[in-house]
Amino acid sequence: MGNYGNRIIKGIEVGEIVRLLNRAYADEWLAYYQYYIEAKVIKGIMKDAAIAELNQHAADELRHADMVAQRILQLGGYTSQQSEKMVRKQ
Repeated sequence: MGNYGNRIIKGIEVGEIVRLLNRAYADEWLAYYQYYIEAKVIKGIMKDAAIAELNQHAADELRHADMVAQRILQLGGYTSQQSEKMVRKQ
């Protein structure tokens, strides 16, 4: 599977793509975590609707993380175990 993934990128440095995808992977996990936590601590009169919305966003971000992870593996790379170092600094 790694060979096919390497062929479709046509000469672009695979290591660089995996590095950038790992940053995106970390960003998706961070977004998931933020939505998840917010759904747990939210208060107010419309909290039930907000919780449902936040949980949907969290599920979307988790799905995105899975898609990015699958692409990293397709390219023959590994997902980073040090995602906190890859989160873009604002």
